[in-house]
Amino acid sequence: MRTKIRLPDQRILLFALAVLLVVAAAATALLVRHQDSGTAAGSDTEAGSGQNFRLVVDGGIYMPNENRSLVSVYRTEDTIRDALERSGIVQFDNYGHIASVDDTELHSELVWAVKQNGKAVANNNYSLRVQPGDEILLYIEAPGNEGEPVNTLLISGGDEHAGLGGSYAHPYKEGTMVRDVLKASGLVTMSENDRAIRLVKPSPDAQEGYMTKPQERWVLKVNGKELNPDRGLDMQLQPGDYVELTLEKS
Repeated sequence: MRTKIRLPDQRILLFALAVLLVVAAAATALLVRHQDSGTAAGSDTEAGSGQNFRLVVDGGIYMPNENRSLVSVYRTEDTIRDALERSGIVQFDNYGHIASVDDTELHSELVWAVKQNGKAVANNNYSLRVQPGDEILLYIEAPGNEGEPVNTLLISGGDEHAGLGGSYAHPYKEGTMVRDVLKASGLVTMSENDRAIRLVKPSPDAQEGYMTKPQERWVLKVNGKELNPDRGLDMQLQPGDYVELTLEKS
């Protein structure tokens, strides 16, 4: 005896299918609404924690190649000194003054100065707090010599001696020679007769300097043009001239 299986009425199947479609649509809408609300909350969180301030370095006429703008994330505990040190390009001396920026050493007649939102900050007042949206300006001043051009020294030890890299700004005076800039920088030590470069230091405070090996030589250039090894040190500079001292293989 065969058992007959009775199939559901077609109208019942259509009704069940419609119910399933309605439930699926409602579930999808609820999921999308939940994702949208989660995304909005995430955006609000990022906006609340993404407050920044800006550090601007302006070398002006003294160091025209030293210009940049850095954006840093604001932290409530940051002072101006914290912000400068955290930039990774500013170093302070033992007296709390700015010693160098990007390893740039300045002549004693020039100083690095700071402004917060256009207002000058005293050397001993780097403990002022940084606020969201602040602009911290780092620039060069020449007390009593404002507006005067300089001669710039750029030192490069090449790929093998990258630690010798540095720069120095020397206030221009009529009759200034290449030799004068080298000696005044505190980075270069000349021979006893001032006719040759004996050693180069990574910073004026360094105890030791680098002496070239037999297969190396220091190449002098002014404004990108290589100087005669015998007479280059005697060359008189013009306002704004820059001197390059580069270590190369001979």
